[in-house]
Amino acid sequence: MTKQIFKVKGMHCPSCEKLLQMDIGDLPGVKSVKADWKKGTVAVEGDKIDAGAVKKAITGAGYAPQ
Repeated sequence: MTKQIFKVKGMHCPSCEKLLQMDIGDLPGVKSVKADWKKGTVAVEGDKIDAGAVKKAITGAGYAPQ
């Protein structure tokens, strides 16, 4: 299992964290997601994580991957 951390611009509350955790958590290979709006990060753990798909989910939710 691998862990990747993505920087995300635009999160401003715990609801933002939950939205991203739900959207990214549905992606294939993702085992866990922990978003932190104060740090502006999303930590994703799993097998064969598709970074492009994670970034697309972040953009689709209205945030900007860094």
